[in-house]
Amino acid sequence: MGTGTHFDDYGVNQDLETLLDTARRIGVISHEWAVYSCEGPTDMDKLYKRDDELRDLDLSSLSFEEFTAFFFAREVVPDDEQYDYFLTDLHGEKYFESVPSSPEVLVNHLTKLLSEFGQIASKYTLAQVDQGIWGIWGANLRLYEFLFVSSVPLESRLNCIRSMYHVYSDYVSRLEREPNPEIESGIYMWWDLILHGFWDSSRPVVPGTWRGDASKLDSESLVVFDVLFETLTQILAIPNRASQLSALHGLGHLYHPNVHDTVQRFIDANPTFFSLKWLEQCRDCDVIGR
Repeated sequence: MGTGTHFDDYGVNQDLETLLDTARRIGVISHEWAVYSCEGPTDMDKLYKRDDELRDLDLSSLSFEEFTAFFFAREVVPDDEQYDYFLTDLHGEKYFESVPSSPEVLVNHLTKLLSEFGQIASKYTLAQVDQGIWGIWGANLRLYEFLFVSSVPLESRLNCIRSMYHVYSDYVSRLEREPNPEIESGIYMWWDLILHGFWDSSRPVVPGTWRGDASKLDSESLVVFDVLFETLTQILAIPNRASQLSALHGLGHLYHPNVHDTVQRFIDANPTFFSLKWLEQCRDCDVIGR
């Protein structure tokens, strides 16, 4: 609900229970708060106690096999259930939040998973893989954050980024059918999520815009920046439409100075492969949709 919105705007002028139910449905408060307000502090005491008893999820404590199963060996659930889905393990235990005891181990797990993605992901359905991708990079766990933190050695982070090439060379390009961007969107949104993590609020932007300002990056960020560009360029060279679509989408969000010429060369060589307007948006780092 936006700033300045009031319950009266929704036609609410009824008893407390109705008011709270409306607030829950429009997302102002959680279901638990609504229950608490109607039934009293005993229920909220239980809620606090339940939250206090939840442990943090430590993905770095898992073996590599457990780590991969955590994301992919799951039933597929509707999109609106996926946010909290990956704070519950395969045995049904719920966790409060994800806090790895060793970010370096976590990144190394990711690197091995991505390097062997073709072999590992082929054991699961495309829907399970897509769901797992959103679990890894999505808004709840946001594992991309560990690619950009100084607590993990730089070379480990660079290796993880480079390993993403294998997701496309060994898996996406060998699928029997191209993933549907409207249903299996994880492959296409992969780099959108990664680069959202790179261009977070700690890095400079061009004044008055959301565009990242590469000229003001620190030396370590520049190294990461160049490896992101190199990896996306390698994926773009894979002769597979879905891989190229994902790479172009990523290049369109990268703001690297070499993106323009790289995408223009692709346009010149593939003039009718994708919408020219969209390709030009990727080239100019002003990409939306596809």
